[in-house]
Amino acid sequence: MVANPCTVVTLNWNGGEVLPGMIRSLVPFLEASGSSLIVFDNGSEDGSDREALREFGGFCWFRLVRSDSNLGFAAGANRALSGAEGGIAVLANNDTVFPPGSIEALLEGLGRHPSAGIAGPRLLWPDGRLQRSMRDFPFASRLAIEHLPLFRRLSARWADHSRERRADWLVGAVLAIRMQAFREIGGFDEEYFFYHEETDLQYRMAEAGWETWFVPASEVMHLEGFSATRKYGRDTTLRYIPAKLRFLRKHGGPGSVTGFRLLMTVLALGRYLAGVLVPGLRSRDTRCSAPYFAKAMSALWRGQEAAPAD
Repeated sequence: MVANPCTVVTLNWNGGEVLPGMIRSLVPFLEASGSSLIVFDNGSEDGSDREALREFGGFCWFRLVRSDSNLGFAAGANRALSGAEGGIAVLANNDTVFPPGSIEALLEGLGRHPSAGIAGPRLLWPDGRLQRSMRDFPFASRLAIEHLPLFRRLSARWADHSRERRADWLVGAVLAIRMQAFREIGGFDEEYFFYHEETDLQYRMAEAGWETWFVPASEVMHLEGFSATRKYGRDTTLRYIPAKLRFLRKHGGPGSVTGFRLLMTVLALGRYLAGVLVPGLRSRDTRCSAPYFAKAMSALWRGQEAAPAD
């Protein structure tokens, strides 16, 4: 199974521990298909860009593009994808690993659906467990269903991840992108620095008539959160709050932001009370601690999105 040539794009920021393995896993596909790889380095300081150039710079399929500073995911991806050749690009995090045949299966899945602007694989943790990657758009009503045990099976996140199907949006660890659709909607919104830029992209594609498809025949290992943890520490989940607020202000109707704030306040309060009542829970889950609750309330109710950290 040899796919038609495409461009694989990855963004790198201080990814010395993961980038080489990611590239090595791509080599068989790149060489068999005649595809190319663009590594966009987002101002790394650990020398990972130089090491990648040293190891892979002699291959015709390898191209390194550098930014002097960290532009954020959306802006970096736009610049990297501007150099993509052909009709399809695969945008992949640097903390992913591609088993043989995974990209070919993903591209075949995209090809089965001419109206698809994006297709994504089944993501796995390094130990082989499923990493749930399908999502509904993050409006309060859908988030409530996702978090309520009695109803959560109605949400995309808790749906069957073994069946090929349409989804509102897919976690952006690996996305096969039809470049016609990407260019038609103007690419990523660069107001998003990190988190939910792929949600916004897939929402705007849906508004323009393009579909998003989940393709479980393609399986990719994803470490998840490598760069985010390096940049923001353990409390990376708090970064989702300002990104969701931005999404809701842009795409939600009246009351969307207030509904989201109230829902997340109830959930955060419930976790905090559980941390008070259940011995040892706070040490196992920082979301149940008082400091986390205080930070979450600040992020939800201070009235502005968090400024991106440089």
